[in-house]
Amino acid sequence: MTGPFEREVGDAWETLHPRVRDRYGLESAEDREAVGVGRMQTLDRSPLAAPTLRLGTLDDFLFPERGTDVPFTIITEPFVDDDGNEALVLRRRFKTSPPRTFVDTLRWNPDRGCLTDLFGRHGYVAADVHIDAEDGALALSIGAQWLRVGGRYLEFPSPLSVDGRLRDWYDDDDGRFRVSAAIINPLLGTVFEYEGTFENEFRPREADTDTAPPSALGGVDLPGENA
Repeated sequence: MTGPFEREVGDAWETLHPRVRDRYGLESAEDREAVGVGRMQTLDRSPLAAPTLRLGTLDDFLFPERGTDVPFTIITEPFVDDDGNEALVLRRRFKTSPPRTFVDTLRWNPDRGCLTDLFGRHGYVAADVHIDAEDGALALSIGAQWLRVGGRYLEFPSPLSVDGRLRDWYDDDDGRFRVSAAIINPLLGTVFEYEGTFENEFRPREADTDTAPPSALGGVDLPGENA
């Protein structure tokens, strides 16, 4: 099967830097996970967004802490979801004070023809994710967003939605990956942003390849075509 990032990028996948393809082309049959270790040179957010970000800590989804030169790790683990599609769970750990965790699960959504990102340990917030290849880098943007209440998805109204952008690339001169991300709301401004570098290695998965990681949301229903 094809990994979710490659499936979303399509024919442009081969234009990505080989290191980027290797890291983000993970598939469950490979029986390995990617481990990134590095530092965020900047980690920032709008003061107006702090109360909302603090709520996110209850489900390991965003946080209000700021800082410079913040150590972090990111573990990317592939699995097969309940619909039989390749999926990824990402677990980030930031050594802020106190330390914070940011978890999300990326799954292919056949009804919407794109990836859907389920944020946090329970996936109460979901968003369409669109990924392109730009000059060898992965460029991610966030589309429609929802709040899951019970078994229903309620789309965020425009004033509450965000414009999210992430760019991830390999710096040949530095020999490391670089990442930058920003989440912007029309009312609050920059809700959350970071910029950093990291090194990547692969390690064997500890669990069986057919078993989803404990933090993955492989069985949660996704927003439908008319959600």
